[in-house]
Amino acid sequence: MVVKEDKKEKVKAVKEIFEENDGLIFTDHSGLTADDSVLIRDKLAESNASLRIFKNTLALLAAKNVFSDIDLSGVFKGPTSVVFSKEEIVTVAKIVSKFSEDSGTLNIKAGILDNNLIDAGMVEKLASLPDKETLLTNLAVAIKSPIIKLTLLLGGLSRNLAMVLKAIKEEKEKNKN
Repeated sequence: MVVKEDKKEKVKAVKEIFEENDGLIFTDHSGLTADDSVLIRDKLAESNASLRIFKNTLALLAAKNVFSDIDLSGVFKGPTSVVFSKEEIVTVAKIVSKFSEDSGTLNIKAGILDNNLIDAGMVEKLASLPDKETLLTNLAVAIKSPIIKLTLLLGGLSRNLAMVLKAIKEEKEKNKN
């Protein structure tokens, strides 16, 4: 009975991780050395993310409780690790993608975003997106640009109106003399 209770607790812990995080990335950690493991965990920690390795059977049980509409049986085959974050998943996808590219290990299998299963290609597309600060800067520029153009246009109109009125005044004064 002790073993069964221990497994229940482990499934509960995995379930909590799945429930509490906005995005999950499933990776194949074949060939990941201890040094690489420390390196990737440190990089992820800088972005408030983590990498954990669970037994596939326990992770699959937890996933069935949390993601009842998603079949993850294909994902939890072979060496599988889970990268998770409570914050921005795009930054985490960038870290995992770059690490995978540089080391040749930690290959992306799939991910979950907004309770939807996404394939490795979609995780790579997430990794190629600009970071949050860049997107916010671009949005601010896009919002600011039309306002500046309108201000310049209105300033030009009033300047042109003043010049026309001055010309009319000068013409009238000329005609009086």
